[in-house]
Amino acid sequence: MATLRHRIRALAVGIGAFALVAVAAGGTFAASNPATLYACYDVYGNVKMSDTAQCKLAGGGRLVSWSTVGVPGPTGPMGPTGPTGPTGPTGPAGPAFSDGAFTLASQSTIPAGFVGGWWASAGPCPIGMVAATGGYSLQGMLGDLASVNIVENGPAVVPPGVPAAWTVEVVSLTPTLGDLDVHVWVLCAL
Repeated sequence: MATLRHRIRALAVGIGAFALVAVAAGGTFAASNPATLYACYDVYGNVKMSDTAQCKLAGGGRLVSWSTVGVPGPTGPMGPTGPTGPTGPTGPAGPAFSDGAFTLASQSTIPAGFVGGWWASAGPCPIGMVAATGGYSLQGMLGDLASVNIVENGPAVVPPGVPAAWTVEVVSLTPTLGDLDVHVWVLCAL
């Protein structure tokens, strides 16, 4: 019976010492900021703390661990709206749209098995009109989506030096499984 009391007393002393050491050493371990802390204790009340999962007591002991990262709390209330920032600079004037604006489109087909660069374009717009905006779409069997890159997508300048077409360069890094249709469009405006 005395042996059991001795063990319970030693365990209580060990847990108490462990708690005391944990609180005292917390600041030291917090400075190094490990995600998990470890402690080793024995029935005699000896405690050693570490940031590695090893029991470093001479006669062995029991290893325990705990996380230094707490559970996130609930989302707090939304803060007040901040003040309005300063007005930014005025951007460049865009093209004037009128009833005469229209879209030109084109389609070209990259053949199956093609590797390399493929240019496609829509336009040019009629003289006196500019390429206000444009775009492209790809349709077909790519196989590996990472095998095709769009290298260039934007307005093309044509004589006399105004953007009057839209150009796309599709680069196939690996052979396509089937034909790949490249649709390009441009919006022509005054």
